[in-house]
Amino acid sequence: MIFWASLVILCAGLGGLQIFLEKGWVPYTIDRALNVTVIRSSVIATALLNAVINTFPYYGMLLFYLIYNGLFTYQKWIPILASIPPVITLFFQTDLMANRVDNGFVAVWGLCYVCFTAFLAVRPIIQASHFKERINHASIATVFLVPLIALNIYHFSSSPVSDQLMTFIPYICITSVLLITVFYLRDAFLGVRRKSIHTVHVGTGIIHHSLKNSIGKIKLNALNIQKHVHMGQYDKMDVYIENLLNTHESMMTMMSKISRAMNDKLVPKKEEHDLSVILDEVLETVEALPNIRVVKEYEPIFLFIDKMYMTECLQNICNNAVEAMRENGSLFVTLERRTNKVVLTIRDTGRGMNNIQLQNIFEPFYSTKHRSGEHFGLGMYQVKKVMEAHKGKIEVSSTPNKGTIIVLTFQSKG
Repeated sequence: MIFWASLVILCAGLGGLQIFLEKGWVPYTIDRALNVTVIRSSVIATALLNAVINTFPYYGMLLFYLIYNGLFTYQKWIPILASIPPVITLFFQTDLMANRVDNGFVAVWGLCYVCFTAFLAVRPIIQASHFKERINHASIATVFLVPLIALNIYHFSSSPVSDQLMTFIPYICITSVLLITVFYLRDAFLGVRRKSIHTVHVGTGIIHHSLKNSIGKIKLNALNIQKHVHMGQYDKMDVYIENLLNTHESMMTMMSKISRAMNDKLVPKKEEHDLSVILDEVLETVEALPNIRVVKEYEPIFLFIDKMYMTECLQNICNNAVEAMRENGSLFVTLERRTNKVVLTIRDTGRGMNNIQLQNIFEPFYSTKHRSGEHFGLGMYQVKKVMEAHKGKIEVSSTPNKGTIIVLTFQSKG
């Protein structure tokens, strides 16, 4: 939010700079008959600022709301496609030497961007299940959409109305920035404090809770062993010793899981493996569940991967899917080879995720499940790290009460 608020301030600031150059500096250089290079450079800089101020807000807000809705993750073609109208405006609809931008052309494609952005702004408001969430989403829509709509009205207006409106746009932007600051301080944006101290606090709290439970079990079993030793009942101690060993194993597994997940960089030992075989091994436990239907569409595909990491990665995804479906639903797994790529799609019919959950899914210690010694909120965080270590990518889309789709893309030489 701070990043996008900074862009709003930047656009407002650049607007003031552009007006200063156009109304003050450029006429000054011409009146004083300064060097031709200085005059041309000033005019071109003014025209470039003019083009950026008139086009970037549409582009920036559209990308912001695509990210906000969880629709833009690793698809590099989206920002490229969205940049086509601004680029056309800059190169074909802007006269640099005359400092003139075709406002009519900008107004038309800008209106399309405003409408699509408005749709994306309303979407989370409709999908929100709580009144407070709706207020938060509506607040964000207000502070970002009002300046954008004002800019589009300016592009459709003709002088002198457009000139008068131009003087108000910076004030509208400043008001939006002030509102953003107020909402941020009140922790209204998404109701989530991402990463930083909050994430560390939650993570350490989970670990503390799990260790406390394990230490309590150790103490209880130790006291029972001591009691039976004093009573001379040595035959009854085996069960308590077994409990101690199981608790020790559980603690070591937990610490190993956390240590491996929080390691800065994974170094996979890549060997050629059939991904379909790994999938069969992972899905075997899912198929054993009586109320889960598994639909598999794949054939043998060999990739250079780390089998241990990839197995753990797929187990995390499938376990999440089973829990999201509450062990009653369908799991669809598709594996296909495309040009220089292998795409694995896993879709479930579970409860899905809302925008807040979707945007935080890769945060360490973030979990939509009940906190326990088994659920640390590290599953999807680990999945992302495994995919990054394999030079692959992961995309997640989800709809509340309809399910979640996870797409894993691997690079392949064919």
